[in-house]
Amino acid sequence: MLRPEDVETILTTRDLSAYLKDMVQKDDRELKIDIDYQSGELCINCPEFSYGLSVKIDPYGVWVISELLSQENDGIFNKSGNLHKTESTMTVLRAVASWIVDLEESSRNT
Repeated sequence: MLRPEDVETILTTRDLSAYLKDMVQKDDRELKIDIDYQSGELCINCPEFSYGLSVKIDPYGVWVISELLSQENDGIFNKSGNLHKTESTMTVLRAVASWIVDLEESSRNT
């Protein structure tokens, strides 16, 4: 359960990475979601799916959420050009939650 005080502690992509890793581990999902933090950018994907998310913060402190696509579903992801900017950490968390729900629904349909 997401609490307001949790959101207030997420100020950087490193904080977001730690929070999401903890959340995914606690939920014990069968999806094997990969959360990779490198050089200020957070990449979130799932090995069996061809899309993921990239999250970073621009120089003005705005969250930038980008769609990642793997053309061959080979684990190599490129940014699609679709992006969303927001100042709200809650919007970022909702985007990640929505992506996880999409994965769960896709895995049930296959």
